[in-house]
Amino acid sequence: MLRNYKKFFLITCLAGLTACGKYLDRPVPDHAIGKDQLTDQDIALLMRGAYLSMSGSWPPQSYPMTDIYSDDIVSLQGGNPAQFNPQAYEACNPSPGDGFGIGRYYIAAYTAIGNANFILEKIGNSASPALRQLRGEALVVRAHSYNLLAELHGGVVLITSVETEIDNIRRPKSTEAEVLDQVEKDLEAAIPLLTGFTTPKAASKQTAQLLLARVCLQRGKHAKAKELAEAVITSGVRSLSSGTFSGIFRYNSTAREMLWQMSDGPMPSAYERYGLFSFYSPAPPFLGNGTGLTSMDDALAASYEAGDTRLQVMRKARQAATGREVTYMLKFSTDTLQPASAVYCMYPLIRISEAYLISAEAAARQHTVELERFNELRIARNASVKTAADFANAAAFLAEIEKERRRELAGEGRRWQDMKRFGSAEPFLTSKGRNATRLYFPFTNAELLRNPKLKQNPEY
Repeated sequence: MLRNYKKFFLITCLAGLTACGKYLDRPVPDHAIGKDQLTDQDIALLMRGAYLSMSGSWPPQSYPMTDIYSDDIVSLQGGNPAQFNPQAYEACNPSPGDGFGIGRYYIAAYTAIGNANFILEKIGNSASPALRQLRGEALVVRAHSYNLLAELHGGVVLITSVETEIDNIRRPKSTEAEVLDQVEKDLEAAIPLLTGFTTPKAASKQTAQLLLARVCLQRGKHAKAKELAEAVITSGVRSLSSGTFSGIFRYNSTAREMLWQMSDGPMPSAYERYGLFSFYSPAPPFLGNGTGLTSMDDALAASYEAGDTRLQVMRKARQAATGREVTYMLKFSTDTLQPASAVYCMYPLIRISEAYLISAEAAARQHTVELERFNELRIARNASVKTAADFANAAAFLAEIEKERRRELAGEGRRWQDMKRFGSAEPFLTSKGRNATRLYFPFTNAELLRNPKLKQNPEY
């Protein structure tokens, strides 16, 4: 957190000018440029660098943390407590010494925030349509990063301008409410600046609307959440896929569900051993060459109806460590879902299906059972439709929505926040021998040393 923003700028330039191709396209200029040499034409390239910085040095490291922490994913995999130990997340007891999981997540978020702040300051209030679009994208990157930090840690240090003095960067954390207020403010400002969806590689108007709907739902602003979700659905820029589910997660997919994604690659020659696919896949002789120690929760796996297209990204196999047959999740597979010529893995940040679930949930939280959007999603997944007679009241419908969100978004980083919202997080923590202090993750020891004004979350 205490990196000088000149360093943030250097990271941005290096990422934007020499390494963007790893996750997006591949411009390869033959020299770097300094801050004073930047022109408006360079901002687009800097924005690509900001997108790249969101993923951190190894995206798969921190992407699944909260899913293992939740009841969706079960991991028996151990490791050095300072180098991403899944068993610690499984036990809901992450270590402040974990610089690889929590640490990389934290640093990636603040690097993206620093890059976004630099871009926003450089653009200012330009009237240029191209720069207005880039300003909107930078606001979305900052909002998304702060929202992730708030989900993980609660209150965090809030910086919304370029700071180069270390004493200005070393500051106490803001409250979670203050951070989320800024997230909402950024997304509200971004929406009128952004154009409609053109690619999942960059933020669009619909991305900002659905991210804001997500935040509003979590904060109890149900009418606004529903309005935003409906605006995304009715825009028609993305739509649910019928018949295929695995295709959504393929590189350059023709499926129209992704609104925003991270792209990890190009893969090394042993691409089948790379990224989250190897983490989630069965052990050899399955091609993923994973450890076979991380699988789906049995109750979740059993909740899918026969014929549900979401079963396309699941595989039952015997787990050597336990001798049981378990269900493995292959959403992030390269070799079983796409040909070897496709050398990128896709990690969703937000998909259109979440809009359907938010719309249904927001209505139910206003004591109304609205089945239209809920059933549209289930029909697309080849699951049975529900009728009003299936639910005694809105509370019963909410319980079913929680189950549907688990089925739809498993492994995509949403479950722990859902458990907080639906009231299932604290009972789950009790079952693990923990208490409400474990609703949030700790700050790493390294960050506490960098910023003496940053106070650790309780009981870590």
